[in-house]
Amino acid sequence: MNSVFLVVELGLLYAVPAIASMFAFRIIGFPDLTPDGSFTFGAAVCGILLLDQYDPVVAMSLAFLAGAAAGVITVLLHIRLGVSKLLSGILVMTMLYSLSLRVMETSNLSLRKVDTLLGRLGERTGDFSTLIIVVGMVAVLAVGLVALLKTRAGLFLRATGDSATALSYRGVTTDPLLLVGLALSNGLAALGGAVVAQFQGFVDITMGTGIVIISLTAIIIGETLLRPGKVIALVVAPALGMMIYQGVIAAALRFHLAAADLKIATALLALTFVASDRLRHQRGQLSHQIGNRDI
Repeated sequence: MNSVFLVVELGLLYAVPAIASMFAFRIIGFPDLTPDGSFTFGAAVCGILLLDQYDPVVAMSLAFLAGAAAGVITVLLHIRLGVSKLLSGILVMTMLYSLSLRVMETSNLSLRKVDTLLGRLGERTGDFSTLIIVVGMVAVLAVGLVALLKTRAGLFLRATGDSATALSYRGVTTDPLLLVGLALSNGLAALGGAVVAQFQGFVDITMGTGIVIISLTAIIIGETLLRPGKVIALVVAPALGMMIYQGVIAAALRFHLAAADLKIATALLALTFVASDRLRHQRGQLSHQIGNRDI
């Protein structure tokens, strides 16, 4: 039973960067690889601030802003210098690796002896405290994003991903929308890194490696199962997919799959759900799904 709770906790914790990637890929149609760096950067900023005795809420807020700044730089490289979307994300992701090392001044930070938000709230919630806290955090995040996407600004963000050309014909400039969208996406990825670092009790320079691939796998799994036709399903799909992904990985490890083969397992899992989606499409069984489906 404890292993089930752990899988759910990990699934919900990593649902935060998965939702962030969904926002970039599905909402604004930007194939962003920056979260691989902003996830770690957010953890590094939060970790070093916690060690300096900053309040956990302040540390997490500054981690969010640090990630948001990374997202803004990615967009500026694209719209000001004409760098492709993929390359701009790769460049910023690479720079964030060095910045994270600069911030931490080491490759690993221990947070075992500092006051963290999970530890503070856990004292008030008793048994299953971490699970209760994580469920609450993800629920607040999901409700907030759904509410945002139903506002006028949210509709413009969704239109940016659906058809930026149509928006430009109506006289709406998409550049500010990309800035806001990617700032929010990478801010959430950095926030996810900060929360995961507090949960595991340390920050490691490699903790963000492959986070975008894992997030995309979760998105594919969740969308294959939910086939989102509404905004709320689009937001919930990455969280559901991430819990299933963590469950599959936990089962693979339980059956003694080598840790070195987990990347192969991740790819095969994603391909399985993609193939299932393709088969349904060929049979005409797929209903309309919202969000940018090109990437």
